[in-house]
Amino acid sequence: MRKIAIILARSGSKGLKNKNILLLNGKHMIGWTIEAALQSKIFERIIVSTDSAEYKMISESYGAEVIMRDEDLASDDATSFDVIEHLLKDDIKDVYDYFVLLQPTSPARDSQDICDACYLFENNFNDFDFLVSVVETSHSPELVKHIQDGSMKEFNSDFANYRRQNDKYYSPNGGIFIGKPNEYLSQKHFFGAKSLAFKMDKLHSIDVDDWIDFKTAEVVMKEIF
Repeated sequence: MRKIAIILARSGSKGLKNKNILLLNGKHMIGWTIEAALQSKIFERIIVSTDSAEYKMISESYGAEVIMRDEDLASDDATSFDVIEHLLKDDIKDVYDYFVLLQPTSPARDSQDICDACYLFENNFNDFDFLVSVVETSHSPELVKHIQDGSMKEFNSDFANYRRQNDKYYSPNGGIFIGKPNEYLSQKHFFGAKSLAFKMDKLHSIDVDDWIDFKTAEVVMKEIF
């Protein structure tokens, strides 16, 4: 099947400044994702969408094709859907069977993860329109509550005697999103009954949002790369 990789990399960041191009163990954060996509050898195009000339230069140095965003897509108000919609023009959505969104903030997701996710999706192509990578979480839903006015009123069970249940719980890890172009443009997100879960291990599921995540990634990736 024909497919493309899309990498969204807006400059700036509220949580960790310019996290997409920080040097992580000697390689720009976005470089890890571009190289993983290239090493998978399954994409006809690997496209980085950015609003920054610096990000463009760095992305191209790793071998990606770059499409610069319109000004209205570079603001804080622009959503991922807005940017992907801009990319999925007729010459893309009518040519490729599906696209794979790879976020630069998941540097430990490797080429094998990408290949395995695409293999799973293609083998279930007639039944599903989307795929989302997930990781097992150690917290069951009953341990995650809102705290309002400093009160623990939502935690209304005796958690002193809580025992972990046999059921496993998962959450999206941000590493891989797959969508059929027209179905994505119609639904505007990757989730729901027509979305297939792709399970990943914790080591490859690092999602860098803040400084602690970044330092964790440095340590973990020294072990697995």
